[in-house]
Amino acid sequence: MRRAICTATLVVLLLTGVGGCWSSQELNNRAFANAVLIDLTENGEIELSIGFPLPNRMVPAQAGGSGQSQGSPYTFVTKRANNISQALRLIQVDLSRNISFGQTRSIIIGRRLAEQGLDKVVEFVFRQPSFRLSANLFVTPNKVTEITRIPLVFERVIGDILRKYITNHFTLDTTVKDYKLALYQGGDILVPLLTFGQQPEIEVENPKKDRWMGTGGAAIFSGGKMAKTVLSVKELRGALWISSQLSTTTITIASPSDGAEISCFIEGIKTSIKPNVKGGEVAFQISSSAKAFVQTSLSKIDLKDPAVIQQVEAILQKDVEERLKKVLEKTRKARSDAFLMSQYLDWRYPKIWRNIRPQWKTYYAEELPIEVKVKILLNRSGGVYRSVVQETNK
Repeated sequence: MRRAICTATLVVLLLTGVGGCWSSQELNNRAFANAVLIDLTENGEIELSIGFPLPNRMVPAQAGGSGQSQGSPYTFVTKRANNISQALRLIQVDLSRNISFGQTRSIIIGRRLAEQGLDKVVEFVFRQPSFRLSANLFVTPNKVTEITRIPLVFERVIGDILRKYITNHFTLDTTVKDYKLALYQGGDILVPLLTFGQQPEIEVENPKKDRWMGTGGAAIFSGGKMAKTVLSVKELRGALWISSQLSTTTITIASPSDGAEISCFIEGIKTSIKPNVKGGEVAFQISSSAKAFVQTSLSKIDLKDPAVIQQVEAILQKDVEERLKKVLEKTRKARSDAFLMSQYLDWRYPKIWRNIRPQWKTYYAEELPIEVKVKILLNRSGGVYRSVVQETNK
């Protein structure tokens, strides 16, 4: 009897769990936003563009037919209004499906809006229940609508391209949540830049879509607004190195023996940021280590000689240290604690931080001692010790 009662209770609980939800929506009634583009017009209006995959064009061939589905599987809908909510409403009334932000992974901001700050964007995102706070932020060098002219060659939707930039460590991983947290510390952060250009050598079906998109440098935000100073593509690699977001890279140096090129593949990069307080003075040390192996060598250098290996390691270390110092100099010039050193200071020395907080911006930009130390171990020279140059000159 007892067993029968337990069984009946379990059945009732299971049936209760599959009873449905009053607020549920069928999938075929939703339009899943894959990417959101927000810009500011010359008149001060908000320009909102939302990228949608088109379900009726996502399959390779039409149902019941043998040909390929016609048209692009992706589209943008753009509206202008006084604020983001009004623009969203204008887009919604033109669609046959309800907009859902549950699949949105990328938010791209135009430069004009970025220079005024992203407060409006963050405010909107945080109040959308389905919007993921892990959505990545990007900034465009000019108008954000440039991205709508990009041909979809390798991926079917724009959001997938941008996501691959992040997962492959080609650019910074800066999310909406990261930006919101940075606002609490003064609004200093780095946001990845996208770059656009003409690529006539790329064969596309639509001749008008001859633009090409790639990873650019990084926008420096100070006080929540984009600064005029930006990081170049080369400097971006240094920013990725400091923030521990770089997994591998390639560095080309001049041979210590004859000045010819030696390219080394760098991997196993580990970086730490530590504050030091002595006598009430605050300083920081950025320590990094990595492993390297020779990818190509056009030099006559003897890679079997341990002394030569040490020389190459020293050149690599100096090269990286100079790159990291240049990135730090740019952030200090922009008065932006982009690597959030204040947080490290707050975690380890909260009392010191409370005292220095009112003048932190000035202290970081003008006085803070920052020591950079890089240790690279060249543990492999490749399958051969002699270069092609040496073999041909025998």
